Amino acid sequence: MSRILAYTSPARGHLFPVTPILDELRRRGHEISVRTLGSQVPLMQGRGFKAGPISSEIEAIEHDDWRARSSREALAHNVRVFVARAEHDAPDLRRAVSEESPDALLVDINAWGAMAVAEAWGGPWASFCPYPSFLRSHDAPPFGPGLAPAPGPTGPPSRSAATPPGP
Repeated sequence: MSRILAYTSPARGHLFPVTPILDELRRRGHEISVRTLGSQVPLMQGRGFKAGPISSEIEAIEHDDWRARSSREALAHNVRVFVARAEHDAPDLRRAVSEESPDALLVDINAWGAMAVAEAWGGPWASFCPYPSFLRSHDAPPFGPGLAPAPGPTGPPSRSAATPPGP
């Protein structure tokens, strides 16, 4: 079967949603390697995966969006964090690919540098996203940082007899 390398951002909320997928791939005979939070390496090894920590430099970058005073400011904090991590997760994934010689990669959507490396690598890869679906609805705010729906043609679809109410 295939050797699959999964690479996560430093968040349990990103590791645990992808874990059942990795379990199923392993059950189907694939060899799974994971790079994730150092504190979670023993747990991943206990599941039968070859596991190692992501760079400690990535884990040291504080996700500080909680300090923001507005949704826009929180978004700016997030972008700064992901860009700062990208400087480290790009070479970190490059090292992991060199060490593991995978047949395919599965990369966290918040590992921006790692996704660039995966694309440049040239082999098959996919990103995983542990967020809710991006479906639009009249009854729910738009997905994202809590900004109000945009007015005009880029905003939510207008209600009509042909458009049923949202979920």
